[in-house]
Amino acid sequence: MIIIDGTKEIEYDGKTKIAIGKFDGVHLGHRKLISEITDGEKGYKSLVFTFSYDSLFTYRFDDKLMSEDERRKLFESLGVDYLVEYKLDKEAASIDPEKFVKDILIKRLHGAVVVAGADVTFGNRGMGNADLLKKIADDPDYDFSVKIIEKVQFKGEDISSSRIHDAIKEGASSDANDMLGL
Repeated sequence: MIIIDGTKEIEYDGKTKIAIGKFDGVHLGHRKLISEITDGEKGYKSLVFTFSYDSLFTYRFDDKLMSEDERRKLFESLGVDYLVEYKLDKEAASIDPEKFVKDILIKRLHGAVVVAGADVTFGNRGMGNADLLKKIADDPDYDFSVKIIEKVQFKGEDISSSRIHDAIKEGASSDANDMLGL
């Protein structure tokens, strides 16, 4: 797996399938996204676009479900070809959502397929979302498709990193491990 720091253009002539998200714990919901990009379809490389831990946990540094090294190893074991770790600084947080999709995901990262959770947000004030991804994909000027994945459930409720944190705090480590796929 090739790790890319930032959003420089990847050195690959083909197209990629991109999963975007925080991937702060790589739980079963995250794994479902990753399985969509690592499905072995010929002609595509798999790429995970996420945030670097040093910026993702500026305010919640103690809340990591796994270390950055563990996360990288897990992505690699799941068959990810490229991992983009984007530093979430002031400039990155203020990027226009359409510009993010068009300039970064499509142009720099050669995205042909973008896979995201139904609750995805990105760009300035988190104003980019699944509907915006679909809208841009419908534009004939951009040759890519979007696949939106619904939340994965565990015991009748949506899996999320917050829910896993709560399970750990409540001493339900078995449930936390099950939601993490461990």
